[in-house]
Amino acid sequence: MSIKMKQKPQTIKALVIAVIIAGILGSITILAIDSLGVEGIKVLGICLSLIIYGICGAVCMVVSEKPAYKTLGGAGMIIAVFAFVLTAVVIIAEIGDAGFLQFLSSLFIILLGLSHICLLHHFNLQNKYASYARITATVAIALFTLLSVVRTFDSFLFYESFFYNQATYKIIFVAFVVDIAATLLVPLCNRLQVPEKAELNFEESPSADLSEKESPAV
Repeated sequence: MSIKMKQKPQTIKALVIAVIIAGILGSITILAIDSLGVEGIKVLGICLSLIIYGICGAVCMVVSEKPAYKTLGGAGMIIAVFAFVLTAVVIIAEIGDAGFLQFLSSLFIILLGLSHICLLHHFNLQNKYASYARITATVAIALFTLLSVVRTFDSFLFYESFFYNQATYKIIFVAFVVDIAATLLVPLCNRLQVPEKAELNFEESPSADLSEKESPAV
């Protein structure tokens, strides 16, 4: 157990160094893009991919510290690493297969959905209204992710009467808007001061007992 605890800070330091290097290389590549040509574009693409997937993976890593959401955060980190490796392979090998790119796009969409859900569960909710907002946002982003993945592979589906229409896009956009609004409500509602319910006390107050004892007998 102690070995895992010692390895964890080293892993975080390695990730920090990798992100810094990616940021520096990406900035240098942008400045010298004219002289680097295609190779420079590949380096820039890999650096941007590392940063983007790193942001999603970092959010999932933070949430995985909570025992209740360890599986959720772990799944997000695994998908982030797997998707980055595949993206780097696509950029380096210049893979243009449509099916492979659709699969990679679906992984990216799923990663965005998982990282967003992890971000929602990072908050320590203080009242029921914040909890309702988080549930709404979670359902909305899950629906958005599912339908977006379906639309990514829609060329392989046979139910054209259902999937090839504007209704699906409308539902996706509605889910996206609801998710944004509910996500904004989570920290706002979390700041609300919700009064506690008044509890009925059927016990006699001490002042009443004292007054009865002090009253003179007739």
